[in-house]
Amino acid sequence: MVKRIRLNKNAKETDDVGYGKPPRRTQFKSGQSGNPKGRPKGVRNFSTDVLSTLQSPIKINKGGRVRNISTQEATLLVLRDKTLKGDLKAANHLIELATRYNTGQQVTATRELDGDDHAILAAYAGELLTSHYQEGASSGPSDSAEISTKVDGQ
Repeated sequence: MVKRIRLNKNAKETDDVGYGKPPRRTQFKSGQSGNPKGRPKGVRNFSTDVLSTLQSPIKINKGGRVRNISTQEATLLVLRDKTLKGDLKAANHLIELATRYNTGQQVTATRELDGDDHAILAAYAGELLTSHYQEGASSGPSDSAEISTKVDGQ
């Protein structure tokens, strides 16, 4: 068996090479970056360019008036117009956008019904029940009382 002999015993401590320990001669000098030229300051990336392009205002003539709207809104208006003219690709794209970004922002009625509205609904429910009974339905009159109380009591 051959045994290796190192001439400089201190070299082992200073020149350890392995995982996470590159040779000293290939390491960056202190104060020097790994990519000296790098990305210049002030250069925007693609995402920033897309956002600024979509937000830039343009002038459109609508109804005889000149309006400033964003490029994004103008693009959606053009897509809508193409859809209404029968372009199927535009229709599919508009529907895809609507399903992706229209996430349950439906406006619900927040106004409470007043007495007149309750009376109208009760009369309508009564008409429905009488027409239902006249057609020969087999349900009893207890159903009509239950429905009218549901309409009156919400």
